Parts: sequence; structure tokens; C-alpha cells
Amino acid sequence: MKLYYSPGACSLAAHIILNEINVDFDLERVDLKTHKTEKGHDYYEINPKGYVPALEINPGLILTENVAILPFLAQHDPKQDLIPPSGMGRAKVLEWLGYLNSELHDAYAVFFGGQLTDDEKNKAYAEIDRLLSYIDKTIGESDNEYLVDDNFGPADAYLFVLTNWSNHIHHDLTPYTHIIALRNKVAERQSVQIAMRDEGLIP
Repeated sequence: MKLYYSPGACSLAAHIILNEINVDFDLERVDLKTHKTEKGHDYYEINPKGYVPALEINPGLILTENVAILPFLAQHDPKQDLIPPSGMGRAKVLEWLGYLNSELHDAYAVFFGGQLTDDEKNKAYAEIDRLLSYIDKTIGESDNEYLVDDNFGPADAYLFVLTNWSNHIHHDLTPYTHIIALRNKVAERQSVQIAMRDEGLIP
């Protein structure tokens, strides 16, 4: 398999899960401004949508969108811990992935789309805070170690990556103590450390 990625982008979640399932895979970096890969390929020819991640499963077989890629990868976990095979547990993972992708991801993405006025920034921060308040409250009311159950999974990786963007937009995460606790737990995983080092995000 090959993951097309951009450092620190949402493709980092797939990178983490690839490390978790311990398979051989290649990485190819994408410049999202020029839409060229590090090997000089036109990224639009690989993924016409133009954004990451894209997962090349076999030559010519490309899967895009985190809500598809993350469960696909997680189901290959040899320990069968990353995602329930069926039933309500799997549905809950997909529910979280859908929410993170359609709501929280979009809320952060506003800051990466161009220059914002102060008023636009304040509205965007407020929307992020609204979503994080819900997530923090939900985590706090749960008896689970992670978002869905007591096992780390793709939704946890995705939440970690998205909230990491707070560092880049000068957004304060400290009010969200349950999210921070979950982030700290995720950050300690070897799969996360390796992915972040490989993408040049940590020394």
C-alpha cells in the first residue's frame, strides 16, 4: 500500500493507523499548493479531488476520504482491537468519523482557506469551541477509555490529528480537559510517535 500525505494534514490519521496494523507501506508526500508529489507526479491524476489522504491499495486502486480509509485500514488489525467487526460498536465508530469529518474538520479548515478578518476568526473560533464542548462533555460522561470503547481506534486518531491543528491557529485547548487527557494518551502510542517523526512534526 502507499499513502499520499501532507505533513500534519488529516492524512496523518491514516498514517497512524497504518503503523498500528503493522503492514508494509510506502509514503509519498504531496505539495497541496502545486499538487505535485515528491516524485514529480501530478497529484490530480492520482486523486482528482486534489486533497489528501489517498490510499493506493494496489496499483491503480485508490481509496480516498478518511471516513472510508480509516475503517478499511482498521479492519486489517491482526489483534482485532481497532474497530468492532459489526453491530453497534462499528456503527459508533462510523458515527464519530462522520461527525469529525463533516463538522470538526470543516470548522478547522476555515483557517486554512485564506486570510480571515478578525470577525471571521472570532466566529470560526466560536464554532470550533461549540463542537469541542460537545465532544469534551461526551467523553467526560463516558466510562470508556477511548471515544467508542476501551480500545484505541480510528476515531481517536482522527480527533488527535484535528485538535492538533489548534496549535497552528492559536486556539486554546486547555478548557477541554477530557479531550486533552485523551490526546495525551493517544500521543504516547508508538504508532503516533513514529508517524509524527516520519512527517517531520516532532524531532
